[in-house]
Amino acid sequence: MSGRRRLDGAVLRYVTRVHRLGPGDPLACFDPAGAVEADAVLVAGGGDSLFCDVGELRQSAYRSLPITLIQGLAKGMKPDLTLRDATALGVERVVFVATEHAVVQLLADRASGRMERWRRIAAEAARQSGRGNLPSVEGPLSFEAGLASAGEGRRIVLVPGTPPLFEELAGLDAGAPIVLLVGPEGGLSASEIARCREVGFVPASLGDLVLRTELAAAAALGALVAWSAGRVVG
Repeated sequence: MSGRRRLDGAVLRYVTRVHRLGPGDPLACFDPAGAVEADAVLVAGGGDSLFCDVGELRQSAYRSLPITLIQGLAKGMKPDLTLRDATALGVERVVFVATEHAVVQLLADRASGRMERWRRIAAEAARQSGRGNLPSVEGPLSFEAGLASAGEGRRIVLVPGTPPLFEELAGLDAGAPIVLLVGPEGGLSASEIARCREVGFVPASLGDLVLRTELAAAAALGALVAWSAGRVVG
């Protein structure tokens, strides 16, 4: 909301310690959860208090990249790390799926808490990276349901020993949607890879390196972001 707002807690530390801003300095405020932004000016209050005068709200000018990440669900904090990186890299949509080689217990009574945590992680990553909106986050879905939800676009599945990722992007127009599927720690099974091929996914790799699943996703998405930027500039 527009008007005068008091800064405190993590926001105050971020503004004053990280960006070293003070009274009279302008700043851009944005709410990725609401996809809105506004211009603001910092204003001193009594003592150590700091406020900001927020101008009229407008829709965020940020535009997500038309990239969907379908990520095989992994153990522990790995899904959180993947979501954080995907958000920071501008991905439009993240879909978590269950796969044969990942034994992850998904309790139905924890579903709401898991999704709430993922939304919080995405919001924090968006603020840190200057992103003005949030990606759509879905799942965990079954593998088949994840494939069915892929949507339109060039479909790519990471498979070791296959042609380099950039070769599979040849001829693709700038701004064209891309669907990237990354398996879990144990990789995708032969039957899962075959099923991906049946529904239009082409195998691609990141070379000879063997990467952790969350690192493979970040590396592939980073390559897609760089490729997209190069196409726009060129």
